[in-house]
Amino acid sequence: MTSVSVVLPAYNEAARIENTVSITAETLSKITHSFEIIIAEDGSKDGTDRIASELSEKYPYVKHLHSDERQGRGKALNRAFKAASGEVLCYIDVDLATDMSYLEKLIRAISTDGYDFATGSRIMPESDAKRPFKREFASRGYNSMVRLFLHSKLYDHQCGFKAFRRGPLLELLDEIENQHWFWDTELLVRAQHRGYRVLEFPVYWRHGGSSKVNFAKDIVGMGSEVFRLWWELFFPGLFSGKGKIFLTAFLAILILALAATFLGASEVLENIKHVSPGTLALASFVYCASWPLRGMRFQQILNRLGNHYGIGFLTGSIFISQSANVILPARIGDLSRMYILKKSKDLAFTTSFSSLTVERVFDIIAITFIAILASSGVASRLELTPWMESLIKFSGVAVLLFFAALFILSYRESRNKKKGKEKVHKNISGEPLSKIKEFASTFIRQMSVVAVRPGAFLAVVASSLLIWGMDIFTCFLVLKAFPAAGVDMTSTFSISLVFLAVALGNIAKTFPITPGAIGTYEVALTAVFVLGGIKPELAFTVAVIDHIIKNSITLLGGGLALSELGFRWREVLSTNTDTLKGM
Repeated sequence: MTSVSVVLPAYNEAARIENTVSITAETLSKITHSFEIIIAEDGSKDGTDRIASELSEKYPYVKHLHSDERQGRGKALNRAFKAASGEVLCYIDVDLATDMSYLEKLIRAISTDGYDFATGSRIMPESDAKRPFKREFASRGYNSMVRLFLHSKLYDHQCGFKAFRRGPLLELLDEIENQHWFWDTELLVRAQHRGYRVLEFPVYWRHGGSSKVNFAKDIVGMGSEVFRLWWELFFPGLFSGKGKIFLTAFLAILILALAATFLGASEVLENIKHVSPGTLALASFVYCASWPLRGMRFQQILNRLGNHYGIGFLTGSIFISQSANVILPARIGDLSRMYILKKSKDLAFTTSFSSLTVERVFDIIAITFIAILASSGVASRLELTPWMESLIKFSGVAVLLFFAALFILSYRESRNKKKGKEKVHKNISGEPLSKIKEFASTFIRQMSVVAVRPGAFLAVVASSLLIWGMDIFTCFLVLKAFPAAGVDMTSTFSISLVFLAVALGNIAKTFPITPGAIGTYEVALTAVFVLGGIKPELAFTVAVIDHIIKNSITLLGGGLALSELGFRWREVLSTNTDTLKGM
């Protein structure tokens, strides 16, 4: 009979790996005389690696693949299948939740019946499966979502009892992006979309005890993976890094083109002819002057965290990341600043991430505060639309929730500080704290140093207000450069109107729709200006020129900073697009 390789993915399975290998070998010997059992041991800390190594030395049909660090279930399976020698490749969960009497049917589906992929099912009407209600409910909901959105014909995509024909499996392995729990689903869905024959059959299944699935974290993560795979399958190319950039850039151009067409392109061009070049030059100078302030604020934040760098270097890194944000959607360009800090200064990822988060939060604080003050200044003559009020309320609530959560977490961290030594001691003999928990703890502690302590809080708030004040003054000068506006630039109403417009425009930037919020920013500014009595075509022209000045200076500064710091656009952008592709 065809040779068979059975993979046992094992993470901290010291208590049952030996028994599982024994039962698997006994079952396989009744089906075929040519088989191997591969223990894909994935960074275990409980002695599983030692037992697996002993089994591989004791039995010639057992192969042990060890990883010092946990790779993730999917990655461990990929590695094992590529190392397997059988024509029929299987994997079964170590807990043997599926009755092993079905193993022969699983193997023969591939070796004899002509199927390319075969899987047991806990959800088919004929299945006999029992597990906790919470997991049963979540599993059925998840699999229903997969059937609906990914057009799968299977009932159960996650049962740990599968077999594959060698050729078709190896053809698909490199296409699978997920390296953890979604691996099974992505494999079976891609197999169906490629036209391979897939068999699903009911099994007798009993819950095998503790699960390695983090119920909240992994279920949410798998939901986002369903959305990612849906994009890839039904909109091929658009969800890749470059494809998404082109798509969002096209959306930005479309928004601007539609707005210009609706308002009258000829009127927009006529307004540009009468602009004051000197005033625009002054606006550009003011905006340039705001950048060293951004460097000083970032320096303040990092100083509080014990990292001291020059303003020139920090301003340059901000220029580069903001330039990437103009090009890339969803503010993914912020990752390039982390990359620069890591490569140039070897700054820890947690520190760069927490400092960037603090910076973004204080940006929202500043523009929300400005929006609230400005809205009170125009309240007598301008009635805010529901979406404007919603934007302001959204920002205010987001800030309050953030600080409430941070205060609570910081308080808990401080309370647990005294117990820290006990926790470390307890974990020496058992499994250590996961990297995720360590990262979260460090992140919270660093955030609280800047965001919660009064002195640091006030210093960063003051610098943030100054930065955004200069951003608003830039727009103020751009509006003044158009004589046709007929606006009294000394009145409280006019000043408040510009403050409100820029504040709402920047709050709108928090929604990752287009690269650099091109299009959405202009629409927000135009809407506020029109409500303030400025003609629509002139309001749109001012908004476009304001954003062109700011983005042009950002890109120019980014280019100069790249040259000064010794980086290249391709290097910086690839750092972000690679991350974008994995989103």
